[in-house]
Amino acid sequence: MSAGTEPPLDRTLAEREDSFTRLVAAIRLELAALDAEDAASIEAATANKLAALEAVKADIAAGAPPQRALLEQARELNAEAALRARAKMLTVEKRLASVSAVAGKPAALTYGRNGRWA
Repeated sequence: MSAGTEPPLDRTLAEREDSFTRLVAAIRLELAALDAEDAASIEAATANKLAALEAVKADIAAGAPPQRALLEQARELNAEAALRARAKMLTVEKRLASVSAVAGKPAALTYGRNGRWA
Protein backbone atom coordinates (compact mmCIF):
# COMPACT_ATOMS: atom_id res chain seq x y z
CA MET A 1 0.00 0.00 0.00
CA SER A 2 1.22 3.49 -0.67
CA ALA A 3 1.98 5.89 2.10
CA GLY A 4 -1.05 7.46 3.67
CA THR A 5 -3.53 4.76 2.72
CA GLU A 6 -4.89 2.32 5.23
CA PRO A 7 -6.23 -1.14 4.51
CA PRO A 8 -10.02 -1.39 4.76
CA LEU A 9 -11.06 -2.29 8.28
CA ASP A 10 -14.10 -4.22 7.08
CA ARG A 11 -12.09 -6.93 5.31
CA THR A 12 -13.15 -10.38 6.37
CA LEU A 13 -10.83 -13.02 7.75
CA ALA A 14 -11.27 -15.03 4.53
CA GLU A 15 -10.13 -12.03 2.45
CA ARG A 16 -7.08 -11.65 4.67
CA GLU A 17 -6.24 -15.34 4.36
CA ASP A 18 -6.59 -14.95 0.60
CA SER A 19 -3.75 -12.42 0.59
CA PHE A 20 -1.42 -15.17 1.80
CA THR A 21 -2.70 -17.53 -0.90
CA ARG A 22 -2.35 -14.78 -3.53
CA LEU A 23 1.27 -14.26 -2.51
CA VAL A 24 2.08 -17.95 -3.07
CA ALA A 25 0.22 -17.90 -6.40
CA ALA A 26 2.06 -14.75 -7.50
CA ILE A 27 5.44 -16.33 -6.79
CA ARG A 28 4.40 -19.45 -8.73
CA LEU A 29 3.50 -17.18 -11.68
CA GLU A 30 6.89 -15.52 -11.39
CA LEU A 31 8.57 -18.93 -11.54
CA ALA A 32 6.55 -19.80 -14.65
CA ALA A 33 7.54 -16.50 -16.26
CA LEU A 34 11.21 -17.19 -15.49
CA ASP A 35 10.86 -20.61 -17.11
CA ALA A 36 9.25 -19.03 -20.20
CA GLU A 37 12.14 -16.51 -20.41
CA ASP A 38 9.68 -13.75 -21.33
CA ALA A 39 10.93 -10.41 -20.01
CA ALA A 40 7.50 -8.72 -20.05
CA SER A 41 5.93 -11.66 -18.18
CA ILE A 42 8.74 -11.66 -15.63
CA GLU A 43 8.31 -7.94 -15.03
CA ALA A 44 4.52 -8.25 -14.66
CA ALA A 45 4.80 -11.30 -12.40
CA THR A 46 7.34 -9.57 -10.17
CA ALA A 47 5.07 -6.51 -9.87
CA ASN A 48 2.17 -8.81 -8.92
CA LYS A 49 4.34 -10.55 -6.34
CA LEU A 50 5.32 -7.24 -4.78
CA ALA A 51 1.67 -6.12 -4.66
CA ALA A 52 0.68 -9.42 -3.03
CA LEU A 53 3.49 -9.01 -0.50
CA GLU A 54 2.26 -5.52 0.36
CA ALA A 55 -1.26 -6.91 0.88
CA VAL A 56 0.11 -9.56 3.26
CA LYS A 57 2.08 -6.93 5.17
CA ALA A 58 -1.03 -4.73 5.43
CA ASP A 59 -3.14 -7.65 6.65
CA ILE A 60 -0.61 -8.58 9.31
CA ALA A 61 -0.36 -4.94 10.38
CA ALA A 62 -4.17 -4.87 10.62
CA GLY A 63 -4.10 -7.79 13.03
CA ALA A 64 -4.59 -10.82 10.79
CA PRO A 65 -2.84 -13.87 12.19
CA PRO A 66 0.13 -14.85 10.02
CA GLN A 67 -0.50 -18.00 8.01
CA ARG A 68 2.83 -19.63 8.89
CA ALA A 69 2.55 -22.55 6.47
CA LEU A 70 1.76 -20.28 3.53
CA LEU A 71 4.47 -17.80 4.49
CA GLU A 72 7.02 -20.62 4.70
CA GLN A 73 5.93 -21.89 1.30
CA ALA A 74 6.18 -18.37 -0.11
CA ARG A 75 9.68 -18.00 1.34
CA GLU A 76 10.83 -21.27 -0.22
CA LEU A 77 9.30 -20.45 -3.59
CA ASN A 78 10.81 -16.96 -3.52
CA ALA A 79 14.25 -18.44 -2.77
CA GLU A 80 13.81 -20.74 -5.77
CA ALA A 81 12.79 -17.77 -7.93
CA ALA A 82 15.90 -15.86 -6.82
CA LEU A 83 18.11 -18.82 -7.71
CA ARG A 84 16.48 -19.17 -11.13
CA ALA A 85 16.82 -15.44 -11.81
CA ARG A 86 20.51 -15.57 -10.86
CA ALA A 87 21.04 -18.60 -13.14
CA LYS A 88 19.35 -16.76 -16.01
CA MET A 89 21.57 -13.74 -15.42
CA LEU A 90 24.72 -15.86 -15.46
CA THR A 91 23.62 -17.54 -18.69
CA VAL A 92 23.05 -14.17 -20.33
CA GLU A 93 26.45 -12.93 -19.14
CA LYS A 94 28.13 -16.01 -20.66
CA ARG A 95 26.28 -15.53 -23.95
CA LEU A 96 27.29 -11.88 -24.08
CA ALA A 97 30.91 -12.78 -23.37
CA SER A 98 30.96 -15.34 -26.20
CA VAL A 99 29.34 -12.88 -28.62
CA SER A 100 31.88 -10.23 -27.61
CA ALA A 101 34.73 -12.68 -28.17
CA VAL A 102 33.43 -13.54 -31.65
CA ALA A 103 33.16 -9.81 -32.42
CA GLY A 104 36.81 -9.38 -31.45
CA LYS A 105 36.20 -7.48 -28.24
CA PRO A 106 38.06 -8.68 -25.15
CA ALA A 107 36.02 -9.78 -22.17
CA ALA A 108 35.65 -7.21 -19.41
CA LEU A 109 37.89 -7.81 -16.42
CA THR A 110 35.96 -8.54 -13.27
CA TYR A 111 36.73 -9.59 -9.76
CA GLY A 112 35.38 -12.85 -8.39
CA ARG A 113 34.08 -13.31 -4.87
CA ASN A 114 37.54 -14.16 -3.60
CA GLY A 115 39.00 -10.89 -4.97
CA ARG A 116 40.92 -12.56 -7.81
CA TRP A 117 40.41 -11.94 -11.47
CA ALA A 118 37.50 -13.99 -12.73
